[in-house]
Amino acid sequence: MKSIFIFLTVIIATSTIALGQESELKKDQIQSIQKLINTFKTKNKTKIADFIYYPLKKEYPLKDVPDKNDFIKRFDDIFDKEFLDKVIKSKINDWSRVGWRGIMFDDGNIWIGDDGKIISVNYQSTKEKQLLANAIQADKNQLPTSLQDFQKPTYLIFTKNYKIRIDEKVEGIYRYAAWKIKNPKSEPDVIIENGVREFEGSGGNQSITFKNNAYTYLVYINEIGTANDPNATLEVLKQEKRILIEDGKIKRN
Repeated sequence: MKSIFIFLTVIIATSTIALGQESELKKDQIQSIQKLINTFKTKNKTKIADFIYYPLKKEYPLKDVPDKNDFIKRFDDIFDKEFLDKVIKSKINDWSRVGWRGIMFDDGNIWIGDDGKIISVNYQSTKEKQLLANAIQADKNQLPTSLQDFQKPTYLIFTKNYKIRIDEKVEGIYRYAAWKIKNPKSEPDVIIENGVREFEGSGGNQSITFKNNAYTYLVYINEIGTANDPNATLEVLKQEKRILIEDGKIKRN
């Protein structure tokens, strides 16, 4: 199930090129889409909740939706009336099959599998946007002043020896901060600015590279892989020679 939940990081970027990758919907896919639309027409939160793959990931640092009960509680945050009506009034030709990614609606605001179950909701209601802004501010407030200048938190990673934060300072530019786990303190041991993020294909796997004089810090994020693959890997080079490599786990909530 690991590869199901790759959409939050890459789907907005890939949805603009997806139109050139559409293929005709099959009969069973059409039936699944129509069943989903009909369920939305009931406006029954419990029934709609049965059409979700859990956990439903939300933009970090919002909490993911772990299960059906939490989805029902947060339904009005996720689907406002405007977007709910858009799904209800949609026609089959408003839904597009995009290769292995699944079937998308409204330029990727919803992605579903062939069975009609929702894989990802990228739409953000006005309320959820405010909740996200509040969550980002709360995240900033618990950091030392030296780290509070950023637009979005991107990753929080724990390796054997390090706690690593990667934040987006401005669009497309990232900052690396790391603490030694065995010697925790407020200020990070390392801060490196001007990181560059690169995606490897369209699957979501990526690397973020940070340069610090003779040192290069590479953080690899593995969205697609086997169950044994780590969430992330930290590699440090000194003048192109590897001096450290540690697997890590991404902490979301």
